[in-house]
Amino acid sequence: MARKANRRTKVAQPADVPSPRQTSTRSIPRGTINKLYVGASFAENDLVPTDPEVYVHTPPFDSAIDHYSGKYFYVGRRGTGKTALRTFCEQNLPHARAIVPEIFSPTSGMFDLELFANPKKGPFRALVSVFKRVLLGELLLMWREAHPTFATVPSRCAAELSGPCSDDFDTRTVLALKGIAHAVREENDEALISENKATKNLIEEMKVLQSGGKYTLLVDSIDDFWDASDQALTYLTAFLHASLEVSTQIPWGRVLVFLRENIFERVRARDSESSRLETSISGLGWNQRQLVELVERRLRRALVAKPALGGPTWEAFFEDGPIARKEILEFCHDRPRDVLIYVSHAIDSAKERGNEIIRLEDVEGARRKFSDNRLKDLGDEYAENFPQIALVLTRFYGLGRRFTVSGIEALIRGLLNDTEVKRLCASWIFDHQAPELFVRLLYNIGFVGIEKAGRPVKFRALGPQDTSPPAVDSDATIVVHRCYWDALDLQDSLVRELPDSTKLGRVGIVEELPGGLSPTDYIEHLEDLELRLTSIPLGHPGATQFENAIGDLLRLCFFRALDNVEARSRTVNGEAIRDWIAAIRAHTGFWSIIRQRYSATQVVWECKNYENLHSDDFQQISYYLNDTIGKFGIIAFRGEVQTSYMRHIERISRDRGAVVLPLGIRDLKTFIRQAKAGKLREAHIQDRYDATVRKIS
Repeated sequence: MARKANRRTKVAQPADVPSPRQTSTRSIPRGTINKLYVGASFAENDLVPTDPEVYVHTPPFDSAIDHYSGKYFYVGRRGTGKTALRTFCEQNLPHARAIVPEIFSPTSGMFDLELFANPKKGPFRALVSVFKRVLLGELLLMWREAHPTFATVPSRCAAELSGPCSDDFDTRTVLALKGIAHAVREENDEALISENKATKNLIEEMKVLQSGGKYTLLVDSIDDFWDASDQALTYLTAFLHASLEVSTQIPWGRVLVFLRENIFERVRARDSESSRLETSISGLGWNQRQLVELVERRLRRALVAKPALGGPTWEAFFEDGPIARKEILEFCHDRPRDVLIYVSHAIDSAKERGNEIIRLEDVEGARRKFSDNRLKDLGDEYAENFPQIALVLTRFYGLGRRFTVSGIEALIRGLLNDTEVKRLCASWIFDHQAPELFVRLLYNIGFVGIEKAGRPVKFRALGPQDTSPPAVDSDATIVVHRCYWDALDLQDSLVRELPDSTKLGRVGIVEELPGGLSPTDYIEHLEDLELRLTSIPLGHPGATQFENAIGDLLRLCFFRALDNVEARSRTVNGEAIRDWIAAIRAHTGFWSIIRQRYSATQVVWECKNYENLHSDDFQQISYYLNDTIGKFGIIAFRGEVQTSYMRHIERISRDRGAVVLPLGIRDLKTFIRQAKAGKLREAHIQDRYDATVRKIS
């Protein structure tokens, strides 16, 4: 026996056998890594939430499906799970409908906003009444769908269904707002009182309506059509009060609103009556145990025999699970999107290296890619509040990870001497030049934390909580969050002072802009394009100008996803003239999905310099969509998308397996506005596409 044992120790081990520290505590079937998909970075693009097993039942999830929880507003930072929660409600509530309102980017100033400053006075209450009525109409439509043969409908409910409810949500809202605006301008108190009474009478009838169930209206993606103007803020404040009142006054109906915390903070600062909303708010905070469970639920979807949650699943997929878990969770903010993106990058690294589990080198290798992603996403998230804030963040490049207050003062001096920063961030940078205010801003967006002697670094919590940082005094140390260290190549040092000759952020991750433009020139081109779009004559006289404007829009607003933009491209026989055609180069996001779903290596943009599209316009573009370039096209025009267009798009989809997406003037202006603010997300065009597909399905 001794000789056998001795012989066994002499057997050569394969070179790739890991040491005991490198093995996971439980094996998974060979090839499992290649099947893993933990989800898309944005829930609206994610297919995984259709599986009920992937959801972690946090308190907000439980309250959202409880009709009597009293929680109607779900507030959190980007990536905390608002859209996933909405999807969960759609799947698990018997009567639920999601809407994405577009009214929070108004193109015309209907009101003298000073008249609506007091939330207790008539004009603001009339505005609340308008929003209540359109929300009530949406609940009535849901009720009618569930009771198509119910004959006895109260008179006011029947009139609402046959009248205003024949229009869609946004159209009803705009028409009602116009009526209130006219009454306010004319100082017609009788009309305001009449509107309030009509809403109250409708509520009284709906209270006693035989509902046969509970109905939930889900309002999401407000930020996709949010222009951050004072008028939009006034609308949103009234909308939130209306949602609360409808939810508490209709026994069988409620409205759940999913809202970004930076937008809610503006409502809270404006609204002297915001305390009425506070008890109905649920913050979307996560702890590390819940985040680990979230990852585990998505990992074990690939397995038939599923390990237990709470550690065993993590240990099965990760080499040295505790170390990998610590590295990932400490590097991320405590929110689902961050953790899922990091894990997804680590899985990709494991696949590239041919590993059968996610090894520590995969976790390490994913760090830089994740850090770059997070820095860009942070600038995008707060671009509406602080235009071009991404530019300021890049100025940290190559500096230290920690700053004294004097180091921050030196940095601010450098920023205020930076021509591009002064030009592009003028709307806010001068208001935050005091060190305390500058640190507070960076703290509120999650870029830095504050460290006091003998205490751990404090970073801002997620959700609608107190955003005030600890006092910024001479003893404070400002620490950049770890997830941005790699993207900014920060040195492991404490910055106490910066020489006046220091050139901030001149190398590193600053993104290349189209045509070699500087950031200042880029913004000037966008502003010029915005003015041109507004002033181009309609019809044939301005057709060429409009075509040129759309070409510039493609180059300036879509340069990250679309390439090789060509004007008036012709087919081989020289007959089919297209206004613009561009190649899809994106590997992620909306355009990547379009390329895969419609085999679209190219996308055709037809330009129509008039307000109303005709059947011939849809017929014309459908001829250009084929198996060679793909079956997805866009019509850019000067009006607004109408419901009647959907039957033409449905016919194209049925006959040719293609989709045509109409984009009106408001959409085009939204693309320009987002580009000026440095916003990278594709949510607006994604929502336009989703709405179109739903209507033709």
